[in-house]
Amino acid sequence: MAVLEKMRKRMGVFISIVIALALLAFIVNPDDLQRVMSMFSSKYDVGKIAGKSISHSEFSKRYDKYNRILSLTNQDLNKEEGADMVNNITWQSFIADQILIPACEKAGVKVGEKEMIEMAKAGADVSPVLMNELAFVDENGMFDQDKLQQFVQSIPYDQSGQYAEYWNNLQNNMLQDRMFTKYSVMLAKSAVSNNLQVRREIADNNNSYDVDFILQPVSFEKDTTVKVTNEEIKKYYEQIKPSLKKVETRDAKMVVFDILPSEKDVKAAKDDIERLYEEFKGLSDSEIKNFIERNSDTPFNDFYVKKGDLKEWSAILDEFASSASAETFLEPQPYDNVFVAAKILDVASRPDSVYLKYIAVPDEKTADSLMSAIKSSEEFSAVAANYVPAQRGAEPGTIGWVNEAITYTQLPADFMKAFTSKKGDMFKLETNGMWVIARVDNLTSPVKKTKIAVLSRQASASQETFSNVYAEAGKLKEAGASLDKFEKYALDNNLELYPIENMVGGAKTIGSYEKMGEVNRWIFDAKEGQVSEIFTVDNKYYVVAALEKIHPAGYAEISEFTPQIKEYLTMQKRVDKLAKELDEKVSGATTIEEASEKLVLPISSITDVTFSSLKSGSQTDPILIGHIAKAGADGNHGLVGPVKGALGVAYFQIKGQNNGAFYTESDAQRKNDQNIYSILNVLPQVMCEDAGVEDVRFKFY
Repeated sequence: MAVLEKMRKRMGVFISIVIALALLAFIVNPDDLQRVMSMFSSKYDVGKIAGKSISHSEFSKRYDKYNRILSLTNQDLNKEEGADMVNNITWQSFIADQILIPACEKAGVKVGEKEMIEMAKAGADVSPVLMNELAFVDENGMFDQDKLQQFVQSIPYDQSGQYAEYWNNLQNNMLQDRMFTKYSVMLAKSAVSNNLQVRREIADNNNSYDVDFILQPVSFEKDTTVKVTNEEIKKYYEQIKPSLKKVETRDAKMVVFDILPSEKDVKAAKDDIERLYEEFKGLSDSEIKNFIERNSDTPFNDFYVKKGDLKEWSAILDEFASSASAETFLEPQPYDNVFVAAKILDVASRPDSVYLKYIAVPDEKTADSLMSAIKSSEEFSAVAANYVPAQRGAEPGTIGWVNEAITYTQLPADFMKAFTSKKGDMFKLETNGMWVIARVDNLTSPVKKTKIAVLSRQASASQETFSNVYAEAGKLKEAGASLDKFEKYALDNNLELYPIENMVGGAKTIGSYEKMGEVNRWIFDAKEGQVSEIFTVDNKYYVVAALEKIHPAGYAEISEFTPQIKEYLTMQKRVDKLAKELDEKVSGATTIEEASEKLVLPISSITDVTFSSLKSGSQTDPILIGHIAKAGADGNHGLVGPVKGALGVAYFQIKGQNNGAFYTESDAQRKNDQNIYSILNVLPQVMCEDAGVEDVRFKFY
């Protein structure tokens, strides 16, 4: 009894928790309870940074914040692009908070309050973060401090709190950007090349050598005297092991069921367009646009096309458009499960492309005044320089060559006037609160072009077809309870097994199939031999997958590289053996000619060899180039060898030296700057690796 009493006292709290959870199960939604429990499980972590786990709930909270900010800025992204952008921004914010900013602070980098104020003012010190926010730039793309002040002043009147959240995020980004910039500058300034290094680099690049050499390749005949032991293989493996680190990958197999329209679906599309075609024929040209917009699977395009423009879409349409006359109809025609009908609305002689320039001004009065003052193309460019930001490699206000399709889809509608204008013509239009003056600076010779109204119907898979294809996928799922059964059913029923090898987590494309993120997530959550449920991918495919093998993260096993290591070490030993044999034969030789005669090898020549030849794409063995550069720097113009290369042994002799002066101290500094830039570019990645960052967001997003 005494023992039971002790157990009761010690386990009282534990029993209370168990009872509480049991009661909760009756009164709380099981899904809600699961979410609560998941908060305490590492299974629901999206990653780990610097030893600290990032929980799904913590990540989601910050994700929602950035999603609100992205929505507030009205960025033109589709749903998937927007989700990916927010996902990456959120993750990078954790990286910055836990790795990059602490590194900057540890190095003594700080940003003061006065500096933050200066970064929000127009001038040379304005933060790039603000300059990249469209809400705070003027029509010329320059930072507008007045717009920023107006926004900040409106924050107290925003009851939603979104403005304040947006402004706080901007300030945080400004702070981090400035800290990263200071940290990078500090590192760059600390990477100094001393005078000796600079002189040596200038000499290496200015001094080139003309060389004669002989080469004895290693024979590929089997040599039983050369042996590599397991101990040697293991020793070399340990040397290269740091470079063999790998992330977790998985092998799987999948069967893809294409959801294609059935014969019944194709006939339905054919019947539909034939019905619409009868109404289409009776419409006037003014009624056709609305009819096309309501009934066609392709939009109405109010521009002219020339022969060849429609060929990639439909050779039938292209031939009809280029040969038929106005008011002619094309009866419904099949084309890759698409049915098309058309009417020629007009035939005209028009330029295929025009070269456009523009000036954007705030009001119509200014536009009229400028149009009256401008007489020539040169004057137009000069005036444009005052109103339009300069573009690299082009005159201010240059749009360039555009065809009708580009103009119709990417520019305001009134720009289409350019194709009925003459060279030098100007016209004005209003768009987005601005007045634009456009000038036709050049145009191509007129060609025959056609305006065509296209009525199309795409044969799409019906709900019945979806159900039938799903049923086929269901048979595989039902029969394939294990990997072996999965493979057997697929082979017995002529279903293509698609192999997936060494797939990494987060992959959204598998072979030629896109939007496979859900399949990837399942593969990285499954156990070996497990068969998936049926996935619907982009309403185009049903997919059933089976996990074949898990390759854990870590270092590649020695067994994976034993054959390659053995082959490499064998070659090294054969080269060593060959070098020893040749050195004995060439003993006493002092010139390349004498060595050639003793070894019975032909002399080859290479010219203008410099140490930088290592990076010039030369086919010469880099080991040989390195020895030549060293011999030249040492003033050694005698016989040098044996040089043990990758595939053979060489002897060489420098026959001539050329001293140039084209590589200067400025070039050495430029190269040093490039090296620093390369280091800074990979620095965040190195810091993340050093901090042991683990990223498993793909399991959730």
